[in-house]
Amino acid sequence: MAEGKNISKDVVLGEMALLSRPAHLWSMLLLEKVDFERIAIITPPQKQTQTFYSRYDFNYHYERRIKDIPGKIEFVHGPIKSANFFRVRNQLAFIIHREMIKNNFKPNNAQGDLSHIAKGLAEVVLRSHLLVKSMCNHCSGLGKLELFQGNCHVGQKICNKCQGTGKRPYTLFEKITIAKLNIRKAAYIKRYQKYELIGESVIAEWENMIRDQLARSFYYEMGIPNKLEEV
Repeated sequence: MAEGKNISKDVVLGEMALLSRPAHLWSMLLLEKVDFERIAIITPPQKQTQTFYSRYDFNYHYERRIKDIPGKIEFVHGPIKSANFFRVRNQLAFIIHREMIKNNFKPNNAQGDLSHIAKGLAEVVLRSHLLVKSMCNHCSGLGKLELFQGNCHVGQKICNKCQGTGKRPYTLFEKITIAKLNIRKAAYIKRYQKYELIGESVIAEWENMIRDQLARSFYYEMGIPNKLEEV
């Protein structure tokens, strides 16, 4: 309920349907639980035997079954199991690829065309929003730090480690690995990071569009009575 107006799920979904296709896909992805597929690697138990030799006749020996090595089950991360994730990635990669062509970008150690690099950088951006490792240790997941002067509270400031998200960000090495780039960290910061920031700005623009569209459902205009005409 917002200012005396009942807001149902159907109203919210109707407003989201009026968004542009990229923003609509991003809104659906935010509602979806995006995770990696879990792959179980099963190691069966291994039979163990031990050879015993006769004390009197060394040519005589036999094997006896001993305790087996127990098996184990190990779970590893597989591919991301969300079709909407890759749809949004392709939309974001198209915008990044267009900016690369506009700036006549020449990649280091290029493998294929620029579209593969754009998809890798788009996946870095999406994973930083949807697939976080853990909360930020610097601010304990709050995204902000409290400021004190003596025993008096004087204000707050945004955590500079997570940029106010409260989530532990990916390192440069992890970003390079996700994007499948064969470059050094210095090269990523100098030439590739600005296209990652372009992707972040596009995500911020989509989220603003979602907020503006949903805000329409939460406004309630009171009816203004007509003034009586003077006789």
